[in-house]
Amino acid sequence: MFISLTASGHLIVCLPVSSEKLICRMGPYKLAETAVFLSSKIYPNSPDEAVAFLEAAKKKLKNTAQDVPADCILSTQIGSALLHKKDFPAVKTLLEETEKKLRGIDDVTLAHPQFYELSSEYYRLEGTHAEYFHEALKYLGCANLEKLSSEEKRVKAERLAIAAILGEGVYSFGELLVHPIAQALQNPKYDWLLKSLEAFNYGDQKAFERLKGQWASQIPESVKLQKEMSEKLRLMAIVEMGFKRPPHDRDLSFDEIAQITQVAGDQVELLLMRGLSLKLIRGDIDEVARVFHMTWVKPRILNMDQISNLTNNMREWCNDVVSMERMIQAKGSEMLAAV
Repeated sequence: MFISLTASGHLIVCLPVSSEKLICRMGPYKLAETAVFLSSKIYPNSPDEAVAFLEAAKKKLKNTAQDVPADCILSTQIGSALLHKKDFPAVKTLLEETEKKLRGIDDVTLAHPQFYELSSEYYRLEGTHAEYFHEALKYLGCANLEKLSSEEKRVKAERLAIAAILGEGVYSFGELLVHPIAQALQNPKYDWLLKSLEAFNYGDQKAFERLKGQWASQIPESVKLQKEMSEKLRLMAIVEMGFKRPPHDRDLSFDEIAQITQVAGDQVELLLMRGLSLKLIRGDIDEVARVFHMTWVKPRILNMDQISNLTNNMREWCNDVVSMERMIQAKGSEMLAAV
């Protein structure tokens, strides 16, 4: 096969007479990569023709386990063409079918990052922030970020930060904060997004208050979601309260919670019930004593400050164990005699 460009920029593809033999020698991966490359060059603005071209390439694959990744690569490119023409129902169906095939593959293949990039872009265009956030994180988990330009990294980091904060049910900010992609936001123009992620990670309402003006001007959609964003901040504040406390001191008074979350005293119980229903926390509400006995907080990825706090809690627990051991050694005989 010979590929060349004319002086006018047209692509010329010449296949030898024995093209079937050539396809067999190429292998499924190379066939898929070549078909994807050619479809984007020959039909850059003709999604229907690109889909037909890629479908024809899929028919050249054999129905074997070795050909599944190549099939998924071609299907993903077909999905990109369908997304270009905004055929969202067709893209959703294709994503569901391709995901089933990928689940049957044990290893991470070249098809995985392409699939997650397509699925995340689909959810972004659909406007579903939470789904975009989860799919984009999967993409980051299997893609080679060194192949992305600085601008591409910045765009992905920006979109992920916005999706994390606006996404319904997204309460995990540590995974994005510790990922190298977040470094793309470390410049004066975009560091307000990084500061926003840190504020939500700690449930720091005062820090986020200073950033509200930029959210309103840069992300108009956030104005309509102020209530949801405030609730998320308050819930994360409760999670952070429980996390900072040592294991023997997890009783949180309603007054303390009201002060940290900046809600009225009669709203604390409702906020706690919301956190319990979302499985962010576990514990018992004592309405009479107006105390929440916290027994568990949802596991999450920690930054260095939070790891340092956890280390201090572990050190305190170890000291308590040693003190108890010494007490038993000193008074063990008296205790046994009393029994």
